[in-house]
Amino acid sequence: MQTSRRKTLLLLTSAIALAAVAAACSPGDPFRSTGSYPIDVFQEMHYNQTQKSQEPPRFLPPEGSYPVEGGYISVDEMENVAELSNPMEGDPLAMQRGALLFKQNCSVCHGLAAGGDGYVGDLLSKYGVNRPPAFGDAAGVSVIRDTGTTEVTPGEAFDSISGGKGFMPAFEPLLTEEDRWALVTLIDATVAQRQAALQSVNGVPEEERTLRLLELRGQL
Repeated sequence: MQTSRRKTLLLLTSAIALAAVAAACSPGDPFRSTGSYPIDVFQEMHYNQTQKSQEPPRFLPPEGSYPVEGGYISVDEMENVAELSNPMEGDPLAMQRGALLFKQNCSVCHGLAAGGDGYVGDLLSKYGVNRPPAFGDAAGVSVIRDTGTTEVTPGEAFDSISGGKGFMPAFEPLLTEEDRWALVTLIDATVAQRQAALQSVNGVPEEERTLRLLELRGQL
């Protein structure tokens, strides 16, 4: 009888533990998840406690509700995305914003200096996966076309960042439209401008970077 009770207690404890893990991994949990993936194996780099502490409380919207303002227009709903011009081009604050966003969201794959040599890029290359593109030593990212090798247009870069490409996830539901254009501003900058912007944020404590990004977003 005592052995049977122990088995029952063990099964009950295991079931509770599994339920807790499933709840922690469920998408949409405002306390740990962005809801962007079916299961959050790890949290998005930009969605950390340091940044969350500077934000107001987050609550899920009522079931069945829909936004009447704000939000974003999906790239799938935009016409001629590749032909879009960067509305933030030439804005020095956009360059700073792009560098902060790059450090927080992109450097782990593309490298601190945007050379395609980030930790994840190195890891993927060991398994025969192409490295993330490098744009730290050239003006923009190049792509092979039927007419030859040319740079991607600002609209193409925005489209790739928004909708994802290859192993890169879609950042459309994670970053605002202005944030994504700020990243395009960084990509399309001259080598000297890009390197200076990236060097200015590398080595800066995360708390300072988070506060500066929120300030540039107009959230402080």
